Amino acid sequence: MTHSIAVEAAHVVKAFGHGETAVRALDDVSVQIRTGEFFTLLGPSGCGKTTLLRLIAGFEMPSGGTIMLEGADITTLP
Repeated sequence: MTHSIAVEAAHVVKAFGHGETAVRALDDVSVQIRTGEFFTLLGPSGCGKTTLLRLIAGFEMPSGGTIMLEGADITTLP
């Protein structure tokens, strides 16, 4: 059985601040989550787990890359 891609983040970048003082919370992160798939984000504190989830949920805007929901580009939607 094949499952379609429900959520896709492609080459996502999220920087806080500007210029040389900017901090990249996410740097070229890509992930595909298929419909019906159980998916877990694991990692140490400060590695960008919550930032990625906030971008997917639309609470934050990425600095670069795209976020797709069931094939529709939602990168710039709130």
